[in-house]
Amino acid sequence: MSLETDIKDVLVAGSIGTFEATSGWAICIGVMPKDPDTVVLVTASGGLPSDPKWLLDYPAVQVRVRGPKGNWQSGRQKAEDVKNLLLGRTSETQPSGDRWVSITMQSDITPLGRDDNERPEFSVNFRMIVQPAAPTPTNRTALP
Repeated sequence: MSLETDIKDVLVAGSIGTFEATSGWAICIGVMPKDPDTVVLVTASGGLPSDPKWLLDYPAVQVRVRGPKGNWQSGRQKAEDVKNLLLGRTSETQPSGDRWVSITMQSDITPLGRDDNERPEFSVNFRMIVQPAAPTPTNRTALP
């Protein structure tokens, strides 16, 4: 599993949308689809280098929200919903085995303008601290 999949699962469980839905709010990974109009897209966006000694990673995730044509406020509210669901989550182990230690934001919600079909877009960028499930082999030491 991937970080994007874990984030998607949390968004689905938090009623943000439905994975790859064809109507309503669709949650997608990696590539923004043409349809439906209302999409929440999850993409890994780099982050800081992993710790070379300890099994500790510092990934970043971008969540882009595309709202319905002509409804700026609906898209902005969905971005706010994503922010409220992810920001400050307590430490928890995901189904992938990775342990999310913390989630912070890189900046507040950023309006990106409108796409070619006049649908408003927003970006929310998160920084994370993750204790990944121990890969085999690894040169890094797992934290207790």
